[in-house]
Amino acid sequence: MILVKTKQEAKETLEKIKIFLKDKLALELNQKTQIFKSKQGVNYCGYKINEYRLKIRDKGKRKLKKKVKQLKYEIKQGNMTSKEAHKYLAGHLGYIKIANTYSLESKLFYH
Repeated sequence: MILVKTKQEAKETLEKIKIFLKDKLALELNQKTQIFKSKQGVNYCGYKINEYRLKIRDKGKRKLKKKVKQLKYEIKQGNMTSKEAHKYLAGHLGYIKIANTYSLESKLFYH
């Protein structure tokens, strides 16, 4: 992902990258290579990134909500301790901590 100020600068930069890849590395960019307005944002590594914030994609939020609900059920049934559930969620918690997720965390863990 490369951020530039103008559409013209984006086109020029993309062209330079294409030339470098072709001449120096014998590579080509795939069809997914695009220029986006920063307000639109881009999906990258499970996040939606725009000029103002980093958010978790909706698909990731749905999966996390489903997993937390399942873990709460397992704890209530006595099949798992809350400590075991927390260990399971440690990676997910690290993933959501770097995004703007205060309201998501509140909904998942405090309601």
